[in-house]
Amino acid sequence: MQIKLDRVSFTYSKRKRNTPSGPDVLKQLDLTVESGEMLAIAGKSGSGKSTFLQLLKGFLAPSDGAVLLDDVNPRGVRRPELFDKVGFIFQYPEHQLFSTTVFDDIAFGLQSAGLSDEEKEARVRQAMAAVQLDYEAFKDCSPFELSGGEKRRVAIAGVVVLEPEVLILDEPTAGLDLQSRRALFDLLHTMNQERGITVMWVSHQLEEILEHATRLIALKEGAFLADGHPHILLSDRGLLNTFGWEEPPALVVSRLLGELGAVDEGRYTAALTPHGASEAIIKLLGKPRVTV
Repeated sequence: MQIKLDRVSFTYSKRKRNTPSGPDVLKQLDLTVESGEMLAIAGKSGSGKSTFLQLLKGFLAPSDGAVLLDDVNPRGVRRPELFDKVGFIFQYPEHQLFSTTVFDDIAFGLQSAGLSDEEKEARVRQAMAAVQLDYEAFKDCSPFELSGGEKRRVAIAGVVVLEPEVLILDEPTAGLDLQSRRALFDLLHTMNQERGITVMWVSHQLEEILEHATRLIALKEGAFLADGHPHILLSDRGLLNTFGWEEPPALVVSRLLGELGAVDEGRYTAALTPHGASEAIIKLLGKPRVTV
């Protein structure tokens, strides 16, 4: 599914007659997100990130402009169900778990779908497989007795069961340990590559963006300040200074090795993997490679 923003602005109005609205939270945004992207959104608190996400899901309506899904304005044609193709994962989604079993929690969104019990079970099985939770092992478990990472997978499965084409996540790794963060992004990449789901997420972690995103949008004061490949944008000293960010260590190492001639010309515009960096350093020092 393609998502397009056409001159979108948004203002939180006081909703009273003859009362002027407040300042624009989002200002005449133009954007196209193609199907299958891995897109990260970054910006300081108060930059409009959460409002932007809620517009994409249809929770909020633009004050001006339009959000188009595959060139259709769901509000213009009065088809709000088109927003169902956009799945939304709130920050700390496990706080929204409420059913007594994992199965019931995941199946909750299917209640009005008119499915038979067999069809509902099949959909839940597929959703649990997508988030790598074993159906027989977890279906009867209480979601409140699971680990933090497992709870987050159940919450994501509750969205995946609705078969979205776009998955939006608000700081999905907040509160997770390193192992759970890695497992979560392994899952997101699998869904992106095998199912073609577009993944969009908000993050304050530049290393995370650098490792997982193919596109970065930097939002400041309700406007897009930059849009491009993370390796290029996060190497831009001017952009880093504007946001008060430090250049990610992976890019620092890659840039220094490039300047020293330890990697091929031009490669240091992208972050080297730890293995690639170690190979470059060995080459620079002129030491033979040791196999262990």
